Amino acid sequence: MLSCCGRQFYAAEKIVLPKKTKLYRCLEYGHCPNCGTRVSRLIEQERDYEIFVKEKRGIKALRAFEKAVKQRKRYIESVGKGTKTQENYYYGAFKKTARFDSNNQPIYVQLRKNFNNKSEVLGDVVTYYSKI
Repeated sequence: MLSCCGRQFYAAEKIVLPKKTKLYRCLEYGHCPNCGTRVSRLIEQERDYEIFVKEKRGIKALRAFEKAVKQRKRYIESVGKGTKTQENYYYGAFKKTARFDSNNQPIYVQLRKNFNNKSEVLGDVVTYYSKI
């Protein structure tokens, strides 16, 4: 709960932030229903379970909120997408290499891929040519 003008009110936005070196980080942001002032509160829990709360008002609260949104977006982009069910492998993916065989044909590599676009090289594809 945020407080301003002797009143307590619920935050309009609550953003869970990346941990960095903390156990928990969260920013609450809202406007005071009485005077309309922007209010933000950053809650951080250290590894020794101490909780620190930093409150800001006005333009500083807005800047803290914008910074928290940017941190959250960067964190979400850096996290891999998908679930463990998408880790099932499928076969049949091939990749052309820059190498050539004896008949000047490109050599392909067989890949093992999953639905999260992680791949492993299984080996080279061997092409047998008929002697006609």
